[in-house]
Amino acid sequence: IIYPNEYIDSKEKIQEILAQFEKISLKKLPKSYRKWTRMDKSKYSKMVSKMQFYKLKKRNVYQKIVGNTRIKDVIARDSFYRRSNWFSDEELFLGIDPRILFKILALQDELTKKDFDRNAIWIRYGHRHPRLNEAVNGASKSHHIAGEAVDMVIRDINKDGKYTDEDKQIVMDLCEKKIIKNFGGLGKYPGTRTVHIDVRGYRARWDTY
Repeated sequence: IIYPNEYIDSKEKIQEILAQFEKISLKKLPKSYRKWTRMDKSKYSKMVSKMQFYKLKKRNVYQKIVGNTRIKDVIARDSFYRRSNWFSDEELFLGIDPRILFKILALQDELTKKDFDRNAIWIRYGHRHPRLNEAVNGASKSHHIAGEAVDMVIRDINKDGKYTDEDKQIVMDLCEKKIIKNFGGLGKYPGTRTVHIDVRGYRARWDTY
């Protein structure tokens, strides 16, 4: 499949892309995959029990899903994902919550309103199943596990030709006041270019990894 890879700038377009793929519950995932990812462990059961997954092939991951962000940027990039080739018919499972994609879009729209660069954000992580989350030393109850979070690397938001702390502050202020507010998590990670946002449903703030 060759995708036009047009820029994705609306909820409707996000939903259209996701609708291309069969949606399945956790219980419908292959038992071997649930075991390998450790999603079958009791300590993760509450976080993953209501997750929905999209079945796709490796060739699908280059499809843009929000802005210029592609499926490959938000899927769990584990060893299973990395060893499958681009033309393989092996199934991959996208465990991203559409609500976090909508938050990325909302942030981009707010940046545009203020004449900032909506594309000066790179999504470093989206969904991380328990095995992958442990491998990268993520928090044990990270909302990446539930597909409800993204880590964003901030670039030249204010279009002054360089990255400074001001660029990151612009994003954090918008997330605090407009995007996440009291209904999700905001990880500030001082000294880095990274900002974490999630849609956990209640207010959470922290500074360190």
